[in-house]
Amino acid sequence: MAIIAMTMSSCLFKTEATVDVTVKNPLGKTVGAGELVYKFNGSDFSVNYKENANGSVATDAAGVAHFELKSPGDFVPSGVGYEDQQTFIFCTYDKDGNLNGQTAVTVKPGEKKNAEIKQTIFNE
Repeated sequence: MAIIAMTMSSCLFKTEATVDVTVKNPLGKTVGAGELVYKFNGSDFSVNYKENANGSVATDAAGVAHFELKSPGDFVPSGVGYEDQQTFIFCTYDKDGNLNGQTAVTVKPGEKKNAEIKQTIFNE
């Protein structure tokens, strides 16, 4: 029983990769703090509704949302013989819930990536 518990706890919620998403408004300026960026995993690409997202992170003062992509939720746990890439879609929405910016990022375990969303309409 103890071996099973140690095995399960060693792979739960391990950070496998990170993505920093910078959000810019239609004029190309960073949006600052508090803009929610939503993450969609793998084949869950129905991004028209933020309710379908697999999580969200607010931007910091520099307009960057930092995502820690973890196993087993985002990736198959590393060290089990299966190391593969995963594509994520990051999106922002306007005050009415309409999609106003998105970007796709393909990440492998161990990578640190940067991405940018340029919004098509202002988020007021």
